[in-house]
Amino acid sequence: MNYQEDIIKNYKHLKLLYVEDNKDAREMTTMILEEYFDSIIIAVDGDDGFKKFKENEIDIIITDINMPKLNGLEMSAKIRELNNKVPIIIVSAHNEESFFEQSIKINVNGYLLKPIDIDQLSNLIFEVTQKNWSN
Repeated sequence: MNYQEDIIKNYKHLKLLYVEDNKDAREMTTMILEEYFDSIIIAVDGDDGFKKFKENEIDIIITDINMPKLNGLEMSAKIRELNNKVPIIIVSAHNEESFFEQSIKINVNGYLLKPIDIDQLSNLIFEVTQKNWSN
């Protein structure tokens, strides 16, 4: 069984919060994520993402870094103040060392560079789900 099949078979019921300010990237990535998850809550910036996190029972977060109002790392840090266990995956077009360092400090579970490679995304989702929900 490949990673995609395992995720779909065992973890499709999980609720995902996807935070991305770029409309085109958001729509394209959402189409991919719909293969893995039945329930996807979409936020258009970090402030919106934080509000939706507080309003919903979220199992996994995938977020961009550079966004208006509240960037993905700031949003993740605020979420960590409320919940230090929910898996957070950062997606960014930037591979600056300072982003990696901040991600480590707030205990981010994974980091992907844009453009998103489907296999890397599948592998990371698989790792996160196995670590958090396998028996």
